[in-house]
Amino acid sequence: MKGPLTIAISTAIATAFALAANGVRAEPLPTQRYLPLSVAIDAALAALKECTDKGHHVSVEVMNHNAMVLVTFHHELATIHSSYSAHAKAYTVLSYSYASGETTSAQIAQRLTRNPADVARIQGIPGLILAPGAVLIQAGKQTVGAIGVGGSAGPVNDELCAKAGIDKIKDRLAP
Repeated sequence: MKGPLTIAISTAIATAFALAANGVRAEPLPTQRYLPLSVAIDAALAALKECTDKGHHVSVEVMNHNAMVLVTFHHELATIHSSYSAHAKAYTVLSYSYASGETTSAQIAQRLTRNPADVARIQGIPGLILAPGAVLIQAGKQTVGAIGVGGSAGPVNDELCAKAGIDKIKDRLAP
C-alpha cells in the first residue's frame, strides 16, 4: 500500500511529464530597467554643480522607481529644509506621475493646485509637497527614478538644476 507522500510525488512527476510532452513552456520572467547607483551619483553631482555654479546652496536627492533613496548630496551651506524639500519633491513626482503622464513636480503642482480638494488631499499625505524642483528619470517610457532639488532661490531654479542632472545622464537612459 502506498502512502500519501508517495502518491503526491508520483502525481507531481506524472504532471511534469505530461506538461513537457505537450510542449507547455513556462512564461519567461519579465525584464525591467533600473537606475544604477553610478548613474544616480552622476545625475546628482551634475544637478548640485549646476546650482552651485549659480550661487545656490542646495540639497539633491535621487530615488529609484520605488522611491528608495540612492544618493543624497548637500552643499555644505545648504539649509536643513533643503534636504526635506529635495526628498519630498522627488517622492511627489514618483507618486503622482504614473497616472497623469507628467514628468516634473511643477506640472503636478500646477494641475493639483487648481482644485482645493486635491490640495487638501495632498496635504494629508506625509512626505508630499506641491512645488517645482523634481524630474522623473525615464529610460524610454519606463520610469527608473526621480531627482529632486531643494534650497535654491526659488523652485524654478531647483527644477532647472534637476534637469541639468537628467541632461548629464540622458545618453545612458536610451531604451
